[in-house]
Amino acid sequence: MTTATELTYADCVDRLRAAQEAAAALPSVVWQATGAELGAGLQALGELSAVAEGAEAAITIDALDRGEPAASNPPVNNREWVMHHHRRYAVAGAGTLATVADACRDSRHTILRDAVTSGRVSIATAMVILKEMRLLKPHLNPDAVDTVWHAYMTLGERHDARTVRRLRDELLARHGHDGEFDDTEDRAKKGESLTLGKEIAPGLWEYVLRITREGRACLEAAIGPLTAPTPTPADEHGPAEPDLRPHDLRRAHALLAVIGRAQKAGDKTWSSTKAQIFVQITLEDLQNKAGAGSLLGGLTTGELVTPDTVRRWACDATIIPTLLNTCGEAVDLGRAERFFTPAQIKRLWLRDRHCTYPGCDAPAAWTDAHHLIHWADGGPSDLTNAALLCQRHHTTVHSQRYHGWIETDPHGRQHVVWDRTRGAYDHALTRLDTGRGLDRDGPTHPSQRPSSPTAEAIPRASGDDNIWHRQ
Repeated sequence: MTTATELTYADCVDRLRAAQEAAAALPSVVWQATGAELGAGLQALGELSAVAEGAEAAITIDALDRGEPAASNPPVNNREWVMHHHRRYAVAGAGTLATVADACRDSRHTILRDAVTSGRVSIATAMVILKEMRLLKPHLNPDAVDTVWHAYMTLGERHDARTVRRLRDELLARHGHDGEFDDTEDRAKKGESLTLGKEIAPGLWEYVLRITREGRACLEAAIGPLTAPTPTPADEHGPAEPDLRPHDLRRAHALLAVIGRAQKAGDKTWSSTKAQIFVQITLEDLQNKAGAGSLLGGLTTGELVTPDTVRRWACDATIIPTLLNTCGEAVDLGRAERFFTPAQIKRLWLRDRHCTYPGCDAPAAWTDAHHLIHWADGGPSDLTNAALLCQRHHTTVHSQRYHGWIETDPHGRQHVVWDRTRGAYDHALTRLDTGRGLDRDGPTHPSQRPSSPTAEAIPRASGDDNIWHRQ
C-alpha cells in the first residue's frame, strides 16, 4: 500500500477525484449497507471532510506564500482567489479560509497551523480562536500565551465554536495579568441597563435587560425555584391538570412573583435568607483574590465570577461556597451562621438608617449588610463588624478595597467611618494580622473567630480627606 509520503501532488489530486466519484455514487448504493456499515460510511466521510478542510488550508497557505492572488490575471485579493478556485465557498466562507490561512503563515502561530492543516481543528473554529486570541492576548501573561493556544486547540478538536468562546473567562482568570478578570466585570457593569419598555402588542410590553455575570447569577438564583412546572394534582373536585405554560412564560411569571414579594415586604426585614447561590472556589483563590469562582446549579452552572464578587456575596447573600484544597477536595461547606440574622439586620436598620456610604441616602430596605472585616478574612457576623450598603456602593467598597469601622460619638451613638483610599482595607488587614493575630487560614466557626476590630485597634490618619463619618 502506498504511504502518504510516497504520493506526489498529482497522485493526491487523482485520488481526490476518485474519492469525489465514490462520494457522488454513494447515495444510489446506500441501500446495500447494513446498519453497522452505515455508521462506518458516515465516519469515513466525516474523517475525509476534516482532512480535506485541512488540505484546503494547506493549499491556500502555500498559494499566499507564493503570491498567487497578486500574480493572477487580473490580480485579485486572497478571498477572491479562494472563491475563484473553490466553487462551494460563498463570500463569507472564502474570506474565513483566506483569513485563517494568512494567520497560519505567521511564525508565532505554528500551533494553529499544525492543528488546522492536519484537520484537527475546523476552519470555522480556527476563525473563532483567532478572534478570541486577539481579544485575550493583550491581557495575558507573556509566558502563558503558548499555553492558551494549546488550550484552544485542544478544545477546538472536540467542541464547537460556541464552547470555545466560553473558555475566554477561564483563561483570563487563570493566565491573565493580575486584576484583568476583575476589570472585565467592572467594565461590564457600565453597560448594565434596563429599557423603559415598549408596547409590542395591545397590552403587551417588551423590556430589554443587560446585566453582568454577577447580575445573571443573582437573577437566576432568585427566579430559578419558581420556574418549574406546577401541575395541579387530582382531587375530589377534579382531575389532574398539567402546567402547559411554555418555559419563557414561566420565567416571566417567576420574575413578577419575586418583584411582588419584595413589594409586599415593604420596609420589613427579610423573613428568610436570600436566594441561594452555590459557588466553587479554592481556599487559596478566595484569600488571594485570584482565579475565579465557578457557579453550580441552574442555568448558570459552569459560569465564572470574580473572587471579589464571591467575597462580597459572602457578606449577606445565602452563598454556599464549596472551599477546595490544592487537591480539589472539599475542606469546608458553608453554614448559614456566617450571615447576619433578621434580628441583627433590624438593629442595623435602626443604627445606620440608610446606606452608610458617603452621600448616599438609599433607604435601609434597599441595602445589604456588609462585613467590615470580610468573612473570608475571619471577620465575624457581629453588629460591631457590620454596615449597611446599597448594592452599588457594596460593589464599590469591595472593588476599590475601601475600609470601614465603627466609632462611638460623645453621646454614645455609633456610626460607620469610611476610609476611601483605594487599598485601605488591605493595609488595615495587614495591621490586624500583625497586631491581633488574625486567622488567615480560612473561615472558622463563629465561636473561633476573632472579635471585630475596635476604633482603637486600627490606627487612622487624622484629618485625612478620605475619612468620612456618617453621623
